[in-house]
Amino acid sequence: MGRSKSFDEKTALDAAMHTFRERGFEATSLKNLERATGLQPGSLYHCYGNKEALFRAALDHYNETVVDRRIGTFLNGAEGVDGIEAMFVSTLREPDGRTLGCLLTNSAVEFGAAGSPFTDGVDSGFARLEGAFESHVERAQAQGLMLSRTPAAATAAKLLLLYQGFLVLVRSGRNKDELAVLIKDLLAPFRNGEANV
Repeated sequence: MGRSKSFDEKTALDAAMHTFRERGFEATSLKNLERATGLQPGSLYHCYGNKEALFRAALDHYNETVVDRRIGTFLNGAEGVDGIEAMFVSTLREPDGRTLGCLLTNSAVEFGAAGSPFTDGVDSGFARLEGAFESHVERAQAQGLMLSRTPAAATAAKLLLLYQGFLVLVRSGRNKDELAVLIKDLLAPFRNGEANV
């Protein structure tokens, strides 16, 4: 028989997700999570078991909400480089005006390639992004909105690299006006066909 929950799991996961985004996994204590979610230790343990399991749930939640929502809103909402640019720009508007960065990016930097138990969640998020970029580029190439001399998969890999590198700058607190200009500079070759993209 399943355990009943006496709290709103989505609200709790949102709060945990933003706490992990802000502090990182190691620096987040159970007390931080209790304060953020409003849950008592018993409720957290009863539902998730431990901090690692809650982090995995928060990472999955991030992929299903933040990543998928950005893909659906921006890559499926505008054509060609306009959609890609809109997705980059969306990273400058974070909850409460804070500078949390991306949970995938922050986690990849925190854990590296050391075989973290969270690798699957990070890899899944990156694969969602790269696959969405590839589909978007294929569509743009078919419509003549992007040049097709480079395979869509190769262009998608470059876009993922730019996107994740850009998110490191967001996390570092770089001036957002400067970043908005940088987005246009980074994406200009894709828009103008100046580089072998």
